[in-house]
Amino acid sequence: MDELVYNLLLKSPNGLTLLGTLRYRYTDLEALRVGELSALMEQAQQVDTFELSLFKLAGTLSVPLLTGFTPVPVEGLSFVALLGPTLTNLLSSTDPRRRLDMQFNFIGSNIIAGGLLWRPGELRQQVFSILGTRAALGM
Repeated sequence: MDELVYNLLLKSPNGLTLLGTLRYRYTDLEALRVGELSALMEQAQQVDTFELSLFKLAGTLSVPLLTGFTPVPVEGLSFVALLGPTLTNLLSSTDPRRRLDMQFNFIGSNIIAGGLLWRPGELRQQVFSILGTRAALGM
C-alpha cells in the first residue's frame, strides 16, 4: 500500500509549537484476528460481542526541533471497526535512544488529531497534542 503522509502541528501544554511530518503505511493488509490475541482479550473486561480488525503500521516521524534531523522509525497498530471507520492508531518508536508513543484518530477525510508522549517514562517527558493534514499527492 502507498505511504500516507501528514504534515503535523504539535503543541505542548506550555505553548511550545513544533512542525513535523508523519509518514506511515500498512505493512500487512491481512488483518490480525482478535481471536489470535486471546491473551490480551482475557485481560479486558467482559463486554458484548464486537467486531474489530487490527492492522500493522510502520513509518517515520520527523520533528526536527524535537527528534533531530533523522526521522524516528515507528511501528504500531491500527484498530478498525468491521464495516466502519478506523477507531484509532497507535505508534511507538523502534529507536531506544529516541523513545516516543503516539495515538491519533481521523477527524475528517484528510485530518488527524491525537497526542504524542516524547521520551515516555522519563522525568523530563514531554506531552504534545497533534493536529495533522494530509500532504498533497506528488510530494
